[in-house]
Amino acid sequence: MELLIDPKENIGRQVCATIGIFDGVHLGHISIIDQVKKEAGKSGLSSCVITFNPHPQQVLTGTKLPFITPFEKRVRLFEKEGLDLTVCFSFNEAFSKITAESFINDTLVNILNIKKMFVGPDFVFGKNRSGNSELLKKMGNELGFETTIVKPITNRSDIISSTTIRKLIQEGKIKEANAYLGRNFCLEGVIIEGEKRGRILGFPTANLKTDWDLLPKPGVYITLCKLENRVHKSITNIGFRPTFGKNSLLIESHIFDFNNEVYGKKLGIEFLNRLRDEKKFDGIDELKKAISDDIMTANKYFDDNLIS
Repeated sequence: MELLIDPKENIGRQVCATIGIFDGVHLGHISIIDQVKKEAGKSGLSSCVITFNPHPQQVLTGTKLPFITPFEKRVRLFEKEGLDLTVCFSFNEAFSKITAESFINDTLVNILNIKKMFVGPDFVFGKNRSGNSELLKKMGNELGFETTIVKPITNRSDIISSTTIRKLIQEGKIKEANAYLGRNFCLEGVIIEGEKRGRILGFPTANLKTDWDLLPKPGVYITLCKLENRVHKSITNIGFRPTFGKNSLLIESHIFDFNNEVYGKKLGIEFLNRLRDEKKFDGIDELKKAISDDIMTANKYFDDNLIS
């Protein structure tokens, strides 16, 4: 897959595209991407996602929205879905002032050579959010491209959306979030040295340093740790270690049957299910018993779900 950032000249190919933020690259997004790929293959066009970074809301309102998946992760997911091309435009104050009509004519047509476009029914764009799917259809008829409006994907009666998934993760409802994502929610970062309290307790942990925006609700989770191209069963605590009187948020994974030196290595943590809230224990022995119980519950989960 080719990645283009802020192209200024004609890209030299005709494309079938969809456009949006695609935070999480969830099942609703994948449904649209599948339609783009199918139509592109049938029409001899390049399949393309057009996206923006940072989130427009951050520029327009000054509010930083926590991404489910940072830009680099989204690009990897687009590539995994088999797209030919991802085009990303830097969303800044100047870009926010481009009218919808100018964006269609100058960017979609003259630079990206759009021939077919797939969007959701609520898609809006351009200065003051004045552009929508109907404008795309109208101008497409004049400028030589087709627009298809795609119905949103639902899970039971709920529309699958990034907003819903973000809320579920923040509430610790990981299984529900994963069902909407179509894969396990994950965090990625680097293992850093901690205070080695887990090792003293008999449960060594890998401490994750990450710059990802969105973290699950503090608590203990059943997880899979991806380390050095291998996947390991684990439990992960996100919290403040109240038993030790700490107040800084930590992400600590106890990797089962693993005791290698891993400081500085990249770590990915996939969240499968929530075990419990973080709590303050009366003493070390009570804490050790709780961790042992967590490991036992996690192993039963792995066995019941045939995760080896």
